Amino acid sequence: MRFRQWLKFGQRITPRVVADTNVLVSGSLVSVGAPARIIQAARDRRIALVSCPLLLAEYADVMGRPHIAKKYREAARVGQATLEFLRVKATLVAAIPQQRIVPDDPDDDVVIACAVEGKARYVVTGDPHLQRLGEHAGIRILSPRQFVTQVLHET
Repeated sequence: MRFRQWLKFGQRITPRVVADTNVLVSGSLVSVGAPARIIQAARDRRIALVSCPLLLAEYADVMGRPHIAKKYREAARVGQATLEFLRVKATLVAAIPQQRIVPDDPDDDVVIACAVEGKARYVVTGDPHLQRLGEHAGIRILSPRQFVTQVLHET
């Protein structure tokens, strides 16, 4: 399926995407690579991000860790800017898991709950526990590289 689908009257369908915390952190801190391209696609409005308070809190926690700040001098500034972008531009849902979906890591159930509640078409993650699912409730679970090549059609 092509990334840009056109309706009869020329309206573009923008895919709704849950970017897992690991994708957001990587894309915020490193300006090249698939995670950065995913964040840029969101900023360019080629995709619509879906998130929830738990994922935003997790992102803020990771970006504020001392080892991150030590390695990436701009982590605090970039983290705040990305959080503000997500709070303003992402579709935010409650994402309270109702059932166990990820058998190896129940903490990941919130990502799936976020995608289901937010009617996302994709979850993008580097987490092998989520990637092993492949899909859930019609939502495709892809690595950042897979998403960039298969959905954004970039190389």
